[in-house]
Amino acid sequence: SRAQGRVVEKGDVFVHLTDYTEACMENMVYNVEVNESWLKRRGVDPASVTVGTLEWSEYAQNENNMVFSQTAESNPVYGSHGANSIHALSNADVILAADVVYDVHSIPDLVSTVCKFLSSPWKSTNGNQNGEEKRAIFATTFRNQTTFGLFEKELDKKGIICDYLSLDDVPFVFPCYFRQPRSDVRLCTMKLKL
Repeated sequence: SRAQGRVVEKGDVFVHLTDYTEACMENMVYNVEVNESWLKRRGVDPASVTVGTLEWSEYAQNENNMVFSQTAESNPVYGSHGANSIHALSNADVILAADVVYDVHSIPDLVSTVCKFLSSPWKSTNGNQNGEEKRAIFATTFRNQTTFGLFEKELDKKGIICDYLSLDDVPFVFPCYFRQPRSDVRLCTMKLKL
């Protein structure tokens, strides 16, 4: 994709993949390993792709972005750099999330995480703040009007604007695997209200 090309052209690329269950963690580690050559062909050092657990409430409620999740030294599933999800999210430029709007109980922490992330200053790859806005991009499956309505209500309460994108302009990346109607998918970018 074009965005992928621009990221690689920047030089310093860091991707931190997160989930919550051990089975998902192991699957992400496996996916990073089997895609090593694909990453290298695109100029991305596979060591710059790390994996870690993230509980939305951990980040949302952590005042100082303190590091307290497991590291590679204590559990090899968590990446070659001992990457910490709270630290990684605190230093990220973009949250890219897929299929995270499904449980009404997790929505307040999810939205608080997005709000905290968007409110924090953008940092360039050398750690300097450059004044740009952070972005959150979500691809969510529309399963239930009540759940999705709660998500949008929580975004509004936190002062977050959600701009929905037309899927007509989004190409199929893996068309041979696509089985779900696109009408069920909502793609949005989020930013804070000014």
